[in-house]
Amino acid sequence: MSWKYIVLSVGLVCLCVPRAAVAQPWTSTDVGSVGIPGTATQSVNGTWTVQGSGADIWGGADSFQFVHQTSRDYGAAQATIVDLQNTNAFAKAGIMVRSSRAPGAATAILDFRPDFTLEFMVRATDGAQMSFVSTFTQPGGYLRLTWGNGQVTAWTSRDNGHNWFLIAETSLTLPASTEAGLAVTSHDQSQLATAHFANVSPVFQPPPVWSSIDIGDVGKAGGASENNGLWTVSGAGADIWGTADAFQFLYRGTTDRMADLQVRIEDMQNTNAFAKAGLMVRMGLDPDSPTVILDVTPSGNVEFMSRSEKGGEMTYLGGATVTFPIWLRLGNSGGAGVPIDLNPLISKDGVHWDFVGGGSQTMRSSSQYYAGVAVTSHDINQTNTVHLHGLSLYESFSTGPFQVGDTGIIGSAAVDVTANGLARFITVEGAGADIWGSADSFEFAGRPVGTSNTLAYRVISLTAANPFAKAGVMFRDGLAPNAPSVILDAKPDGGVEFMARLCGGCETTYLGSATVTFPAYLILTRNGSSFTARVSQSDPSGGTTIGSTVVPMAQPTGGLAVTSHDVSRIATAVFTP
Repeated sequence: MSWKYIVLSVGLVCLCVPRAAVAQPWTSTDVGSVGIPGTATQSVNGTWTVQGSGADIWGGADSFQFVHQTSRDYGAAQATIVDLQNTNAFAKAGIMVRSSRAPGAATAILDFRPDFTLEFMVRATDGAQMSFVSTFTQPGGYLRLTWGNGQVTAWTSRDNGHNWFLIAETSLTLPASTEAGLAVTSHDQSQLATAHFANVSPVFQPPPVWSSIDIGDVGKAGGASENNGLWTVSGAGADIWGTADAFQFLYRGTTDRMADLQVRIEDMQNTNAFAKAGLMVRMGLDPDSPTVILDVTPSGNVEFMSRSEKGGEMTYLGGATVTFPIWLRLGNSGGAGVPIDLNPLISKDGVHWDFVGGGSQTMRSSSQYYAGVAVTSHDINQTNTVHLHGLSLYESFSTGPFQVGDTGIIGSAAVDVTANGLARFITVEGAGADIWGSADSFEFAGRPVGTSNTLAYRVISLTAANPFAKAGVMFRDGLAPNAPSVILDAKPDGGVEFMARLCGGCETTYLGSATVTFPAYLILTRNGSSFTARVSQSDPSGGTTIGSTVVPMAQPTGGLAVTSHDVSRIATAVFTP
């Protein structure tokens, strides 16, 4: 039998390269009824060879070869399809996410056919029919799928992944655990179709917690730990400079709609005049990854630096001189679906910010980024220890997170963003005496200006720092502790409170109550000066009304509120929209 291939991008890899068996976390599986079992191997340089038979990926059930790994109901996957054997005009090779390995599972696939037709298709729910979302002809290129919050988005890049272009977005219902990876079908049960994939990225899932790792040849192991809102981060390493870095990284995964990043550095050990601690966003965990960093040295010199390409030289962009403690912030001014554009800012109080010299720095679009705090001792023989408060990765710092009143401990907020840019989990840490009386003391994670007048958030959990700790949704007239406000909150035992301060400096009024079991939705709606509170176990658009009130506000700001009812302890609440 003669093989005929259609070349979909340049840079074919010789088929004689040694190959290895499929390694974890990848699995090779035939989905549905296939005429000939499929295979998958990976070369030492990372190129995949995938062979699959099968009738098709279409209709109400699929049959194909699937190279996959377990993901979540949010994530991203990408690859370049190098070539595809032309076993049939409707043979397919692409990237896929699906609810399970069942033939009729809910599925999204972005694939090429042998005639260069690029197809974005979706089976929106289990058992439904597959449908076309978008199709056009394109001679090769990178492909990417992102999914989360009931949506799936298809992207393509024609410049080796430097810039991504939106193809389309559509609905897709996925369970908490999904399967994602590479798919090949020959559309002919009597033969296998062979396809080669390059630049295959592991399925990316932003970790829901801060993680730490030593990057590069650090000399001595570093580490990071949090105790009651205070982070202690220790890192060795020669430097963060040149073509490769060596440091300790406390990070969170994020996407191309990355939020702002900020922290307050309390103090810093002076292991060397060029030791560094600061905020970092990088495109990978390799020592030479593209990077933007805003750091401070032991003497208070602030440095804004960037490495624009993998393996390139770090460039100094601008700086300032400060004293400890100091707030650092990397603000992302890039819009949805465009490259991250990071602006360096510093502050003494976490409220009023000044720009550092050097302007903004753009990072090219990618399926994933890593954002957090970097610490290097500039000495491989010892670690440098730094103490931090308020480490946050949040959607907008124009309205939060803020400490309203004397909270005792600086809190924080972290958003784990889904692959399509929608917030999935919001973790808020807050101390403070209470939200009650004539003045409040709590952590406020506000929403961006101009968002909806309905706050509907599901409280997943609340640590029981105190029986009167609170986590909820709030509108208030500014950030003064005694400002007019309306709050709908839940306590650790599931008791719900609807309360309002009807005027500036007035005593808080208790308006209504309910009882829920976590997780549960708290819904607070504003219509002019009128506010209505509802609760629901599972439906953010429905629920039970527990009260309404009228509170005049000149500049109402909505957001999430958390107080521990104890200025010496942090309470942690997890929300989801």
